[in-house]
Amino acid sequence: MSRIAATATLLLSATAVAGPSNRGLIPFGERAAMLGNAGITSPAGEAVYYNPANLARIGHPNLSVSGSTYMLYQLSVDPIVVLQGEDQKFEASGFVAIPSTVISTYQIGRLSLASAVLVPEALTFKNRLTFETSMARVTIIQNRQESQLWLGGGAALELADGVYAGVSVFAANTTESSYSYTRAQTGIDPVTQVTERTSSTDISVIGLTAIAGLQIQRGPLGIGARLHSPSIRLSGSGDNYSAASVVSQAMPAAQDTELEDVSVDRPLPIDAGVGVSYPATPALRLLADVNLQLGARLTTVDDPRLPTAESELNAAPRGALGMELEVATKKWLRAGFVVNRSALAEPDNADDAVREDYVGGTLGFAWQSGRTHTALGVFYLHGSIQTFVEGATPPREADATGRLFGGLFTVSYRL
Repeated sequence: MSRIAATATLLLSATAVAGPSNRGLIPFGERAAMLGNAGITSPAGEAVYYNPANLARIGHPNLSVSGSTYMLYQLSVDPIVVLQGEDQKFEASGFVAIPSTVISTYQIGRLSLASAVLVPEALTFKNRLTFETSMARVTIIQNRQESQLWLGGGAALELADGVYAGVSVFAANTTESSYSYTRAQTGIDPVTQVTERTSSTDISVIGLTAIAGLQIQRGPLGIGARLHSPSIRLSGSGDNYSAASVVSQAMPAAQDTELEDVSVDRPLPIDAGVGVSYPATPALRLLADVNLQLGARLTTVDDPRLPTAESELNAAPRGALGMELEVATKKWLRAGFVVNRSALAEPDNADDAVREDYVGGTLGFAWQSGRTHTALGVFYLHGSIQTFVEGATPPREADATGRLFGGLFTVSYRL
C-alpha cells in the first residue's frame, strides 16, 4: 500500500516551480505567466527570476505584484493497484491558491537593482480513498503541505549599447509537512486481521541559489540567455515518526520509530536557457524560450541513521512560445504554449519513480491605465503520466493522466 500513498502526491511534486523533475511548470511572473513562461527577454520586474540582465531595460522604478494563481487539479490512475485480483482505480482532485511575487525595481547611478519576495509554491493536498473487495478493505488518509519562500534581489548594468548583464541571488526556504494513515482490513465478516500504519514528516531546508543573465537588444529584436546555478545547502533538517500495528487472531504486534534532526536537502541542478523576442508586425510580438536542465544525481537525505536517498535526473529540454498582440492602445492580448518534459527516466516497473510530461497553454488580457498595468488570464496543463500498476502480473502500465487549470492575476505600478 505504500505505492498508493506515494502516487497520491504526484501532483505536488509536479507543480513545484523549483522542483527538479518538472521545473518551471506553473505559470509564473507578471507578464511571462500569460506567455507560457516565455520570460527570458522580458523587460519587467519578473526579470529578477527569468533573466536579471533585463532589469536594466525597465528604465524606471517599478513595483509589481503577481497575485494568486488559483489552480484546480485532477489526477486519475486506472488502475493504481491490483488488490486480491481486482483492479482498483484512483482519483483525486482539489483546489489550491499559489501566491507568487512582490518585486520592486529602482536605479542607483548606472546600476539597476531589484528586491524580490517570491513564493513560487504554496500547496495543500488532502485526500481520503478506500479500496474494497469481497475479502479486504483498505483506507488511506493523507495530508500534505509544501511551500517555498525566496528572498533576495538582483542587479543589472548596460555594458555597451544594447548589451546588458545581470545577476540575482536568493535565499530559498523550503518547508514540507506530511501525514498519512493506512488501515488494511482482511476479511469482512468476520475480520481476520487489521494492519494500521501511520507516518508523519516535517522538513525545513534553507539554501542559496543564483541566476546570471545576458541580453542583447538590436532595435526591436531581443536575444537573451540565463544560467540558473545549482543550489547550495545552508541548513536542512527533518523529523519523522512512523508506527505500525497488526491485530489478528495470533498475538498482536506493534512498533514505532521516531527520528529527529535528520539531515535533508532539496537540491536543484544547473538550468540554462535562451530566448528570442521578435516583432512580426508593429502590433504583434512573438517570443520563444528554450531551457535545458542538465542531468545530475541529487542527494536528498544524508544521515547515518538512514540509507542515503538519491534521485537520478536526466537532461530535460523544455520550451515555451508566446504571442503578444496590441489590440487597442495600451491593451494587449497574450497567449502561450508550453512543453514541460520530466527529468526522470521512463519507469520499468512499479518500484521506479513516476514520470510526468506536460503540455499546455495560457491566455490573458492586459491593459494599462495611467501608471498601473493590470492583467488577467487562465491556463490549462495536461499531463501524460507513466507509472506501473502495483501488484499486477504480468507487469503493466497504468492509464494515468493529470490536469491542472486555473486563473492568473497580476498588477504593476510605475513609481
